[in-house]
Amino acid sequence: MKKFYTFLFLIPILLLTGCQKSDTASNPVTGDETGTVIINGEVVDFSTGSPVANAAISLTGFSTDTTINKSAVSDGSGKYTFEFTIKAGLELAVIAKKEGFVSDSTKVFAVANRTITASKLLLKATGSGGSGTRNPASVYLSGTSVPHIGIKGAGGLESVQLIFQVVDSMGVALDLDNAVNVGFVLAASPGSGTVLNPPSTRTDANGQASVVLTSGTKAGVVQVTASISVGSKIISSNPVAVTIHGGLPDLTHFSCVPAKVNIPGYNIFGVEDIITAYVGDKYSNPVRPGTAVYFSTEGGIIEGSALTSTLGVASVTLYSANPLPNHPVFGPGFAAITAATTDESFATIRQSTLVLFSGVPIINCSPFGFDIPNGGSQLFNYTVMDQNGNPLSEGTSITVSGEGKDFILTGDKESTLPDTQSRAWTTFSFTVADAIDTVTAVNRLVITIKSDGENGKASLIFSGIVR
Repeated sequence: MKKFYTFLFLIPILLLTGCQKSDTASNPVTGDETGTVIINGEVVDFSTGSPVANAAISLTGFSTDTTINKSAVSDGSGKYTFEFTIKAGLELAVIAKKEGFVSDSTKVFAVANRTITASKLLLKATGSGGSGTRNPASVYLSGTSVPHIGIKGAGGLESVQLIFQVVDSMGVALDLDNAVNVGFVLAASPGSGTVLNPPSTRTDANGQASVVLTSGTKAGVVQVTASISVGSKIISSNPVAVTIHGGLPDLTHFSCVPAKVNIPGYNIFGVEDIITAYVGDKYSNPVRPGTAVYFSTEGGIIEGSALTSTLGVASVTLYSANPLPNHPVFGPGFAAITAATTDESFATIRQSTLVLFSGVPIINCSPFGFDIPNGGSQLFNYTVMDQNGNPLSEGTSITVSGEGKDFILTGDKESTLPDTQSRAWTTFSFTVADAIDTVTAVNRLVITIKSDGENGKASLIFSGIVR
């Protein structure tokens, strides 16, 4: 029986490029940058697996602005190498030919500044006969060209090649005699233009079929499924997850906040506070991981920069130290903290927040002395603040107690401060009333106001008469 071998036509994939492309933080790839790519491969005999020397190898591919057309010859070990320059990424076809053998081909996804190993090319001797009909039993993901991609127009790599492997019931890859069509679908997608190309293709001599996923304008997780029809049966791969990261920072979606708005750092050095920037792109998605955010402070010392996480979060530590902050509007103790990064227009964008460095506690009360008549009462207004008139730090406890007899004390007797910068939390009051109708009694009452917290301890003691 005559057997016909068909070869896959190279499908050019036009990669959309932005200002800067990057597949990993350590190996950047920019859309306008031309880099060297090295492709290594091997040609072996289909039946024996032994190297095939002197096979003619061709490498071809093209896009709107790039054309690749290279040739080489396999050495005594069946090895060959191509080295050339390329812009961004491009899918290429590798074809091996030799007299007395049936040609074989494979595809590679070339990325600038990468070394890539192509699938083995298997040359079957003419007239060697077929290997018999073998049916596909499983399809699974064999590899990807990059670990993740970015959204469209954000300056990152926008396409990834997914390579699926088809094997028979013995786990052996299908050859060209038993090639099958593999279809690809998006099992899950954030939408906004995410596409697969081509929607289906035929397996090569290694039983492999590849598809290119190109992102849209929304970040998220894409799930790709490959499937094969065998009679009335459908064989599908497990869903393959691909992460699409967000774009460049956008001022509207950029925030800077402290973990604590009030720290006891005006008189105590080395007190720490965590400053966090939340960075999103113009589509409200977290920016791509590794986006740099720079920090500065007008009081104390702060770590200079941090890189965003997968959620677009970057955090640094602020330490209380010289210089002591003195804000032009809010006064001594208030430090302005600024986070800065770069948006898609290469402009610097900034967001700021305030942290209060509160100082040592000071207590005052009015009136300071008192003489409460029989059946009467007295209102006392008191303040607990630092030396700059600012509230003390979170957790500070304030208590008012009296030592004497025949009195009632009501009002702000026990208070615990929240994490606040509001001076409303510096003023308090209480009332002392005569408890028993005794015209001739003269009772001495000692009032004690105490403050205890991370800013330090303070107390105020004064006395008067309750009749």
